[in-house]
Amino acid sequence: MSAHVANVAANLQMLADLGYADVAIAVPTDSGALEVVADARPMTAATTAAATRTGDVLSEEGEPEAFEALVGAHIVKGVRRRITRGISYVTHAYPIGTGGETPCAVLVRDIALQVLEAPGTMETQFMQAAEDLLAVLTRTPLLTTAGEPFATTRRAGDGVLRLDDEGRVAYASPNAVNIMRLAGVDERVTDTVATRLPGGSGVLGPVLQERAGRAIAREIEAAGRFLGYRAIRFQHGALAFVEDRTDARRKEQELKVKEATIREVHHRVKNNLQTIASLLRIQARRTSSDEAKSALAEAVERVSSMAVVHDMLSSSTSEKVDFTAAARTVVDLVSRGLLGPDQDISVAVEGSAGEVPDQVATSLALVIAELVHNAIEHGLAGAEHGEIVVTLRRFPGELMLTVRDDGRGVPADFDPGAAGNLGLAIVRTIVADDLKGTLGFGGTRGTTVTVRIPMADPAGDAGEE
Repeated sequence: MSAHVANVAANLQMLADLGYADVAIAVPTDSGALEVVADARPMTAATTAAATRTGDVLSEEGEPEAFEALVGAHIVKGVRRRITRGISYVTHAYPIGTGGETPCAVLVRDIALQVLEAPGTMETQFMQAAEDLLAVLTRTPLLTTAGEPFATTRRAGDGVLRLDDEGRVAYASPNAVNIMRLAGVDERVTDTVATRLPGGSGVLGPVLQERAGRAIAREIEAAGRFLGYRAIRFQHGALAFVEDRTDARRKEQELKVKEATIREVHHRVKNNLQTIASLLRIQARRTSSDEAKSALAEAVERVSSMAVVHDMLSSSTSEKVDFTAAARTVVDLVSRGLLGPDQDISVAVEGSAGEVPDQVATSLALVIAELVHNAIEHGLAGAEHGEIVVTLRRFPGELMLTVRDDGRGVPADFDPGAAGNLGLAIVRTIVADDLKGTLGFGGTRGTTVTVRIPMADPAGDAGEE
């Protein structure tokens, strides 16, 4: 498909809606037939096509207008009446690529006779706009003023303006009039000089200075409203779509303020947690009890693990955390605090957890901190060499975390439910009550702790079992 044909295809829906007609682009095949490569059905009128026609092969007997337009390199407005799905229509065909070159494709329009025979003022204006657009688009692609391909379509709530060569509004749709009224225009919109309309000097005036086929898309703030313009230069005059984006922009602004507020809350929570951790460290340094120092150090780890998650949330635009990155930070924090320089113990994080909600991330960070702490302090107690591997896996509906060490393992009569270790008690409570998951212990060499929690959101970059 040539760049020109691709540009026509990108603007097909606009043609279909403006012209109240089914439209399709067909290109010649080696066998002499025509194959449909793109189509669009109008959202503004009844359609003659029950499904897409892309891939259909057109015969000369079935679509004589299309073949005549392609061979003769001229527009063919058929008068042969056909009926499909109870709709009477005629077919018009337009060669694409005329103007000194052999047509490379043909555009076919099936127009319902109900629209052709009894159009209202708006239908007449829109269908004429479709014809003027075709007169340009079949000869040259639509380009922005910077020379980039341009494509658009009608949107819900769009107003439509037709401008004449003198820069006056020749026609304004009811939606366009309402939008201009909201933007402060009290005078009659039709016959008004386009540059006097809100935002007109920034879009409508400049597009009239361009050659046919050039287009401008720009958002303008005027009279407290945000107006989005898309304007296309025709051989004579121009066509412009205008939409009032004020409500959408206000909602976006409100959302930005809300996101900024949430990020600031997470930032303050992180700072408060770090302050608490600092106070606990000061207290640990001032106590002479080894047991108290150990308890305070563990408390510092727990608080710092939660701070890691809030630190990530403070720089995020969503309430989800890339938990793989959070896990690596927590594991590094715990291992640096517990491992001495003479211990050759590696602690690694493998796999991927994807994004998880903030509340889950905070709880899971605590779980990882406790399990890695236990693996270093108990599983590899007294060892000079060893390995701890934290593995994250994401499956449909579930996240699995395992912490494995190659230490001495758990006793044969080990009962995790009865173990008096505070860290394990915290893990059991978080996994069962907060995360609604399961906790398991095993391993033939060393200890493997497995945590499974339900996770309803999509897996993203998931691991596989």
